[in-house]
Amino acid sequence: MALTFRRADVRQRRSKRRVLAALCALMTLLVGVVIAGALPDAHLHALQAAGAFKGTPIGGVDTFVEKLKGNIVWLGGTSMGLVIAVVGIMFMAGHSRAHDIAIRTIAGLAILASVSGIVA
Repeated sequence: MALTFRRADVRQRRSKRRVLAALCALMTLLVGVVIAGALPDAHLHALQAAGAFKGTPIGGVDTFVEKLKGNIVWLGGTSMGLVIAVVGIMFMAGHSRAHDIAIRTIAGLAILASVSGIVA
């Protein structure tokens, strides 16, 4: 009987700690939002003073980003091609979850096709 009360006491203490941790996190977030709301242009002025929004982009960084985008698109296209082939084999073999995987593949293709619009 005493063991049951100890377990209940431990659970209650854990619950109180979790609630206190959640309240502390919420208060920290609230303070951060208030500070960001009180000083909305402070970080923007600092970036403008550093010259962040003036001139043309750095050529090397721009080239690197373009090549990285191309590599990601190639990798995504290759992996989707492989997935389509595997799902086709699953359909031919009569796998029970082939339809579910095919729907997920179509959703993945839609996401991959819209990535450039999301990034832009």
